[in-house]
Amino acid sequence: MPPKKKKGKKKSKKPKISKEEKARLKLEKSCEELTTQLDLYQSFLDRMNRWMKENGMKAEELFRKFDTNQDGLLSYDEFKAGMLDLDAPCNSVELHVFALQLDKDNNGRIDYLEFAKGLTFPDSDQLADGPVLRITKEEIQACPCCQLGLWKPYVEPAPRYVKILFKMATFENLRSYPGHFIKVVHSHIYVYGLISLIKEEMDIATTKMRLYLNKTREASDLLIPDKTMEEYGFRGSTRDCPQEVLLYYDFTTEVQGCPLANCDYYFTS
Repeated sequence: MPPKKKKGKKKSKKPKISKEEKARLKLEKSCEELTTQLDLYQSFLDRMNRWMKENGMKAEELFRKFDTNQDGLLSYDEFKAGMLDLDAPCNSVELHVFALQLDKDNNGRIDYLEFAKGLTFPDSDQLADGPVLRITKEEIQACPCCQLGLWKPYVEPAPRYVKILFKMATFENLRSYPGHFIKVVHSHIYVYGLISLIKEEMDIATTKMRLYLNKTREASDLLIPDKTMEEYGFRGSTRDCPQEVLLYYDFTTEVQGCPLANCDYYFTS
């Protein structure tokens, strides 16, 4: 008689996942990939924010037809259907991310009555209203070359932007003066950082540079280096439509490195 084959262990069957669950997991993964690409994600939010302000009233009229309860709230499916009817400039993944962004309470309902105002970004006070955090020791990665710890700079969770026109105060009446230039920066940048930008842009080597709010350069208009633009009232806006600011700079040329100015003897013919 032929030898009996040993029965192998039965492999445990993996639980079957429904098509709806697979689609949901795929959508969540795609949304995560979009939101982790910060530049692409910010560009998408700016694009949708501009579109909301241009089409807000039209969208509100359409959404009222979906709102059977007339409570100003829509489900995700109702919201997405309305956005497709409006030809919103986004694909299915971006539309779901957009819905999540508008769902402030995270309850699956979207308030369309605030649609025309555009996206709102949290203030620093609102960001600080979270739970009490515990102090933990940060794991610092060592540099592969020198083995010293690498410090990770602070990243603003919801940055705003300002568009600054820098003008040289002495020649502020000249339109084509090369010392006038524009930079788009974060609103939480320090004045010291703005001074560094001016030095880099104009290739100026001086330690005596000042920024002013007015071309008269009075002491009351002087910007202190250790304060941010937000502290001076410039809260900023989106990167696509930054708040416009006009600042004046002035500096004193230092001659301490000049051998002629530092000489201590007279020239004779």
